[in-house]
Amino acid sequence: MSTNQLEGLENRLNSVSPATHPDAWAVAAYRYGVALTESPGRSPAEAHNAAKRALALFDRAAVLLDEVRAPVEHGRIVNASGAAWRVLGERDRAIEAFRRAVGLMDGRARNVETGAALSNLGLAMAEGGDPRGAIGVFDAAMNVLRPPALGGSTTDDGELRRAYAAAALNLAQALLACEDSDVAATYRRATAVVGEALNAVTIELAPMQVGMLHHTGGLLHMNARAADAAIASFSNSLNVFSRADMPFQHAIARFNRGCAYELNGALRHALIDFESAAQVFDPRLHRAQWLEAATRLSNVEQELTRRSTGAVRHDHVVQFFADLGPTEQLPLLRERLTRVLGFAPEPQRAEFAQFFAALDRLCEAGDVGASEGVLRSALEILMELPEDLLRSALLGFLDASSMVEADVRERSGRRLDQAIQELMMGPQRVRMRDILYEAGWERP
Repeated sequence: MSTNQLEGLENRLNSVSPATHPDAWAVAAYRYGVALTESPGRSPAEAHNAAKRALALFDRAAVLLDEVRAPVEHGRIVNASGAAWRVLGERDRAIEAFRRAVGLMDGRARNVETGAALSNLGLAMAEGGDPRGAIGVFDAAMNVLRPPALGGSTTDDGELRRAYAAAALNLAQALLACEDSDVAATYRRATAVVGEALNAVTIELAPMQVGMLHHTGGLLHMNARAADAAIASFSNSLNVFSRADMPFQHAIARFNRGCAYELNGALRHALIDFESAAQVFDPRLHRAQWLEAATRLSNVEQELTRRSTGAVRHDHVVQFFADLGPTEQLPLLRERLTRVLGFAPEPQRAEFAQFFAALDRLCEAGDVGASEGVLRSALEILMELPEDLLRSALLGFLDASSMVEADVRERSGRRLDQAIQELMMGPQRVRMRDILYEAGWERP
């Protein structure tokens, strides 16, 4: 919720007199309190203060809309109080509030509201260390929320299906947390729940839930050591969790997919995913996740180096792209090159120098066609990106060339010049060559 919307709800509350219009004031207090509790982007201290303010409003509103005269409205207020207690870490009080809310809403409120209160109760129980008890509550929530297309009897709408998918996600995660259960039976049940929920929603209707359902499916497959299925599920989640829009979720999914690739023995794929995750996590905010991704990256790199004596990380990166077909290669290479946009100028240039040096080593080792294919793809992508990145890349190429023997440097220059000649239109060729000439390049 935006600041303007929050201010609008506060202004509405302040414009109503509780003495002359008590019901209207109670509704306005409830809505403003919910907004205070749910507003994102706050520090823990700010969130705690907001939850306390919300609770004070809910207490007054609950007196005005009491459970005898207005049981549904009172239940909504009690449910919102539970959410505020949860923010404050008071799980027992949150559980008590959610139980009361369910009792007040059951058979009176819309199914989507009763189901949401049940889901809240289950979450509080799971967070309080009772995942097994939470499973029964999430089951009840799904039964209340089940849309007609899946055998339910309520009116089917988007809100209902989103709530159903959220309850299913919570159930699957609670099943994952029950470590002492029958692993095979839990896996079958949880994957069935995830599959049913994915049939209820689309990316357009509930993008976050679809992404989380696929991701949870990946975790279930990992628990069952089903690496191929896990890779597919994490890849599906990454169709939702883009690096630009949801960087933290993207990094988590890339890390977990890297673990699945590692389990499957596809170490170069794992290297690419761990590298991406380590670069997206901010070590100031996500130190534990960043450290784990960096450690797994280092371990995979060491194992690849052990298997290919003398190879370094960029040799494995270049070989990874060289082994891909054109359809797979271009988007993955674009993602990696675009990621370099976040680097400072000198690290950016050094990254390209290592990349082009590895391309030259691959070519000199005899894999000319694959090396030239990656080079051409990289140039096509770089032409789409900002001028500064293209300049860093070409200067990195010259840095790499300066570190090799004259005959290798000449062959490398010829490959670059031929690619520029064949791929680029006139103005593009001039643009690239001007950057190279300004840096002292002599066209072969």
